[in-house]
Amino acid sequence: KEQATTDLNNEVENAKKAIDQDNNLTEEEKQAAKDQIDSDAKTAQDAINNAKTNDDVKKAVDDGTLAIDKDVANAAIDNAVAGKKAEISNSPLTDEEKTALNNEVDQKASTAKEAINAATTPEAVTSAQESGVKNINDTSVPTESVAKAAAKQAVAEAADAKNNAIDSSNLTDEEKAALKQKVTEAQNAADQAIDNATTNAAVTEAQTNGVNIINDIKVPTTSATKEQAI
Repeated sequence: KEQATTDLNNEVENAKKAIDQDNNLTEEEKQAAKDQIDSDAKTAQDAINNAKTNDDVKKAVDDGTLAIDKDVANAAIDNAVAGKKAEISNSPLTDEEKTALNNEVDQKASTAKEAINAATTPEAVTSAQESGVKNINDTSVPTESVAKAAAKQAVAEAADAKNNAIDSSNLTDEEKAALKQKVTEAQNAADQAIDNATTNAAVTEAQTNGVNIINDIKVPTTSATKEQAI
């Protein structure tokens, strides 16, 4: 029993060291994981103390080790989730796009924890942990928002159409250049508003405003400079 207690204490110490390596967890989350380890260790220690045979002692140690391994594995999953969600949060995606990715990460975490909790050997726990962490880490966070890219494309098309109308007008080169400058400024302002938008609705609004401003730029049918000359 003394050897069993020593083994259990070593397991607890190593488990807590592993928790301390989970750098994405808050101090409170680390403490919660360590408290769970202590709780499972106490259950195992009680079982060791109450054991009547050597087999009972071995079973108590094995059960305790498995429970503590699961605590460490679950914390590793939480750590991977926290890291991935921080990456999602810092991305230029809209709130809706972020929510969809966060839900995907939560689903992967849930699947991993189910596998961890169903495991019956330390090896199976480790395997479930490793594959769960890999799955979460492999979640791709786009560097560009699909909604924002589509909105900018719509603004660019409006700008191209307006520039084409300017080019095919009867204006002087200087008059054309001045109008094109207005188009460029309107497009840049729209793109900036799209980048600053945090929701899909705000992206759509920025796109609509930008397209309308560009469309409202008047291209005169006659050149003021030429009229003046006449």
